[in-house]
Amino acid sequence: MGRTSNKKSPAPAKKTSDKGKGTKKASAKVKATPSRFRQWLTMLPALFVILLALYFLVIQIVGNTLAEWVGITHNSDVTIVGHYDGLYNTDRDLADLFSPSVEYWEPAIFQWAQEYGLNPNLVATVVQIESCGDPYAVSVADAQGLFQVMPANFQEPGLNQLDPMDNARIGLNILAECLRFSRDPDFDGVIDGNPDVGLALVCYNGGPSVLSTPRDQWVQESQNYYRWGTGIWLDASRGNSTSQTLNEWLAAGGSRLCTQAETRQQLMRPLPSLTLNQ
Repeated sequence: MGRTSNKKSPAPAKKTSDKGKGTKKASAKVKATPSRFRQWLTMLPALFVILLALYFLVIQIVGNTLAEWVGITHNSDVTIVGHYDGLYNTDRDLADLFSPSVEYWEPAIFQWAQEYGLNPNLVATVVQIESCGDPYAVSVADAQGLFQVMPANFQEPGLNQLDPMDNARIGLNILAECLRFSRDPDFDGVIDGNPDVGLALVCYNGGPSVLSTPRDQWVQESQNYYRWGTGIWLDASRGNSTSQTLNEWLAAGGSRLCTQAETRQQLMRPLPSLTLNQ
């Protein structure tokens, strides 16, 4: 029994030594924790600055995207001026995307743009959708000429509704009026904002009463006109050479109108009634 006691006596000392080492390691870990916490604290200002910068970057990107979308759809002359090179920029070059039968009228389009203080691309957009440049176009509703003006608008003596200059004069007066209406869609006499190209185009097509109708209640023709008009205008005013929206309009029946316009233009060159200011 004595020998057994001598063999076991070192064991407790060894265990005590192991516990001592474990205590030292635990103590080291405890000491490391406050040090790492202080390191994180020192990094917080830098992290805050980075997160703040990312926040404003995201806001700017999202804001620009929404502004562009709003510029197409509603009440956004500021966006129009910034992205579309100006609703009222009369010196803007005509985009290359329009149909040849619309480009045929390019000298006249520039003159009309100057006279009415409009971007030539907006004038060309209306000609594109309304007649594709056919001065003798007549719709099923009896709208006539380049700008498809209703006969009731030609009350002044001496006006010829199929004459390109007379038709443009009446049509662009209506467009200018619709641009004003787009700033006061509830017709309360209070200007609510800046001109809205989309609303002005729908007004031109369907009359001012469309502006007081909720958009989801517009007839299909108004919805199509809005989509085609704003899409073509957006592409043209940016100076694009192609337009997916114009292609969609052509596929939906516009190509037949353009073919008719080109045929008639070949027969009437030069236009004797087209007198441009020199």
